Amino acid sequence: MHILSRMMVFLALTLGAATASAAERAIIVLDGSGSMWGQIDGTAKISIAREVLGSVLSTIPADLELGLLAYGHREKGNCSDIELMIPPAPGSAASIVDTANAISPKGKTPLSQAVGQAAEILRYTEEKATVILITDGLETCNADPCALARQLETSGIDFTAHVVGFGLSAEEGRQVACLAEETGGKYIQADNAEALSDALTETVAEVVEPPPPPVEEPEEVAELPEASLDAPDTIEIGKPLTVTWDGPGERRDYIYLVDPAGNNGEGRNLRGLRVIHGDVDKKQVRMTAPVTPGAYELQYRYDNRDVIATRPIEVIDALVSLSAPANAEIGSTVTVGWVGPGGNRDAIELFDPAAKQGEGAVVRGSRLVHGDFENRTVSIVVPTEPGFYQFRYWNGDDRKVLASREIEVLEADVSVSGPESVDMGRTFEVSWVGPGARRDAIEIYNPEGNNGDGKVVASIRVVNGDFDGHTVKLVAPVVPGDYQLRYWNGDSRAVLATSPISVVATAVSISGPESVDMGRPFEVTWVGPGANRDAIEFFDPEGNNGNGKVVVSQRLVNGDFEGRSVKLVAPNEPGDFQLRYWSGDGREVLATAPITVVATEVSISGPESVDMGRTFEVAWVGPGSNRDAIEIFDADASNGNGKAVHSMRLANGDYDGQTVSLIAPIAAKTYELRYWDGNGRKVLASAPLVVVATEVTISAPDVVPAGEAFTVEWVGPGARRDSIDVMSGDAEDGKRVGSGRLTNGDYDGQTVKIKAPKEPGSYTLRYWNGAYGVMLATRPITVE
Repeated sequence: MHILSRMMVFLALTLGAATASAAERAIIVLDGSGSMWGQIDGTAKISIAREVLGSVLSTIPADLELGLLAYGHREKGNCSDIELMIPPAPGSAASIVDTANAISPKGKTPLSQAVGQAAEILRYTEEKATVILITDGLETCNADPCALARQLETSGIDFTAHVVGFGLSAEEGRQVACLAEETGGKYIQADNAEALSDALTETVAEVVEPPPPPVEEPEEVAELPEASLDAPDTIEIGKPLTVTWDGPGERRDYIYLVDPAGNNGEGRNLRGLRVIHGDVDKKQVRMTAPVTPGAYELQYRYDNRDVIATRPIEVIDALVSLSAPANAEIGSTVTVGWVGPGGNRDAIELFDPAAKQGEGAVVRGSRLVHGDFENRTVSIVVPTEPGFYQFRYWNGDDRKVLASREIEVLEADVSVSGPESVDMGRTFEVSWVGPGARRDAIEIYNPEGNNGDGKVVASIRVVNGDFDGHTVKLVAPVVPGDYQLRYWNGDSRAVLATSPISVVATAVSISGPESVDMGRPFEVTWVGPGANRDAIEFFDPEGNNGNGKVVVSQRLVNGDFEGRSVKLVAPNEPGDFQLRYWSGDGREVLATAPITVVATEVSISGPESVDMGRTFEVAWVGPGSNRDAIEIFDADASNGNGKAVHSMRLANGDYDGQTVSLIAPIAAKTYELRYWDGNGRKVLASAPLVVVATEVTISAPDVVPAGEAFTVEWVGPGARRDSIDVMSGDAEDGKRVGSGRLTNGDYDGQTVKIKAPKEPGSYTLRYWNGAYGVMLATRPITVE
């Protein structure tokens, strides 16, 4: 199996390269989505992946810290189905192979989130990290792998992603290859053995360099290029830092911020950014100062290896503080003021010190850039559990708390009030007292729903009701019984207040004719809740392969609501049907009545033949529904699939006389006249029509005075929209500089007057058929 063997080479080289760096840790991200059951050369892709892993991992050194992360392997349709199955550790190869062999592909492809999680697990902002992604598909969870790659490259110390693609097209490959290209890794496309071989040859050439041949004289060491750095001498903690550089500016050149005292005096990389990911024109990169005051060093690293320029920088302390009320009622929204660095990843967190048995936990948070950044405030909803909490200023780059402030969350009055009982399906009003947070809602809750676990059957956010009046409107369920009104706090996902409510059964009925001619409009009267989404439906029990199908529907509010009636149009298919009262909110049928659709005569009558472009009359007998039409159909059009080339709705013709006027096509051939049922989208009757070619000519003076009117004689169809045009340039696609409709001239005498252009020159007269947009005749004319 060519692909299998070549993948072994790639993984072996990749993992071998990782082993060459003693401190490197790596995670294999394995695609467990359903498409991995697809085949390459007759073998399932998941089987190829398992065999590759088994073969390659048996050869790696035992001290390599390797992990396995998979996605899409546990459930269908869940973009959060990502699992670290084997944490990075020495001697993990056997466990990874056993775990991979047990994976059964099922779900989606959240590859961006999976690679991002793997990078976080490897602490890519602090240490060198490598991720090897094995995927057979593109991102399916609304994420941008290229943007992720740029973020990882920008934030990481030395992050690399390698990507192995199964059966992807060139275009698909480009959409995931950026993960590798943006981070200095390799993309290997396994669409066929030859392409994979070429790619792996390049990989081997780059990863495995042969030792230099022995020489008598030592080779001359290439001189490193020069570079310089410019930055402020001092900067406050956590502030944005702009570094200006001058140097080679190669693709893998970096600017690093280093703590010389870190790692017991050996130095520690804190930030690193490729120069090409900054402002290349201004030769600048932006990063964030550390939050610990002290002496640091900026470095220009050529090819991410040789330091060719340095600059010291001192990080000084600065005020970081929070302002907020000392207390707030449960579920209320609190505005927190802040003073601090204001970094892009900085946030204000609400912290519960008593959570997790005293270890504490972040309850919720908001990034500063998502609040009112100019006024240095953010809004946070406090918990629904009374107690003491802390607001914290969180520095996202260095992951440290820079300031904190205590707040006490107090009990508060929260209530819901509605009627004790309400008719099923009726709209009713509920008043509320409570926090009124953006995500708070009033719910109708069925305690017996969902097999006794309870179920929310209706809900509306308080901000979508009369917020100032503290009321919302809900629609009662259509199933009688005892329910609860609940005040739901969306941020804490907690019920803050309840009130009982009974739903009472009421009369629901519909009344219509016992039978109706097919395609005819008719009236249905109704008694029932009359909710906004309720409707009267025309239902075919035998439709949809016996599962039933709604063929016509009309909402009650779109009919005569006060008169309790709606109008429907019967289908053009004879048979036994049902009229149904449909509750749109409860999604249930509340009443039915039988109705029979009776077959009626449908026919059309027109001339056997007609001259091209002529207007002619067609008589019809049939339902005469509002959307019914008479069409001229060309069976040869649209590559043999047929096409209606002209159509007229019955309602736009002489409806009482049951006739319509049509215009014959220009192409001489046999067509079909059709009675088209617009509601059922069916042909109910047809008749052949032969279109006959006729003479079309135009006659006019050879020369006419500029700006003067002249007479043109014509012979042709003379349809209502036909015209004689004066054209500048190309007769068909040029500019029309003069025109006269035939019906606006002496129609019986077949002449029309046209005003010549003011600009002298050579022009073309044309006979233009307006209905079909076709030129039927031309002749030259000169304007002097």
